[in-house]
Amino acid sequence: MKKLVLLLVLSIGFSTLSIAQRKWKDEYYQTLNDDNFRDFQLFQKSLEENRVDYKILNAAVFFVTNEARIEIGLNILAYQPNLEVMAWNHSIHMAEKDFFDHFNKKEKKRKAPEDRAMLAGIVNPKLGENISAIGGRSFGSYLALADHLVQGWIDSPPHRKTLYSKNALQLGCGVYYFNGLWQKNRAVYKQGNGFWLATQNFQLFTKVKSTTSMDKGPK
Repeated sequence: MKKLVLLLVLSIGFSTLSIAQRKWKDEYYQTLNDDNFRDFQLFQKSLEENRVDYKILNAAVFFVTNEARIEIGLNILAYQPNLEVMAWNHSIHMAEKDFFDHFNKKEKKRKAPEDRAMLAGIVNPKLGENISAIGGRSFGSYLALADHLVQGWIDSPPHRKTLYSKNALQLGCGVYYFNGLWQKNRAVYKQGNGFWLATQNFQLFTKVKSTTSMDKGPK
């Protein structure tokens, strides 16, 4: 009888948790941590390219990044929403304007990272930035893509230096899926596979001071 009661309680608890995790809430940035984020249901959801929940995906990259920093004894970075807006919009514009660079030479008002920070409402940008592009691959879950992106940055010396910066205090991540011809990669396009464009923006030395963002973030 005792075993039956225990199983019943566990079943009810899991069901309640499932209902609570149907949609990302920014408060999860405070309630999740390195010990529990990998068990978080939304990060384990199937990642469908035709209906990506970018808030979940950006958060997954954020937590995997902090996990990597913790593993080598660095400080945990705080989530900063304006940095997420900045990162997400840069990924979108790299995709739609067909370039891959820290500098957007196709849009004057977005040319430098500092310009994009201002559009995102950051008035004191002290920035570090990583970018990535992955084409022709599908990922089974939000966490699987986040793991792949962060490991790619770690494996690249200049990106690793930024990700492991001791001066970093805050972080915002932005990933965007582009289903079209990008950077003349016709083979990938013909396969019917698109491209994942990703950006990390770190605030260094001092915390972000913000005002109203002119750019919109993911919903």
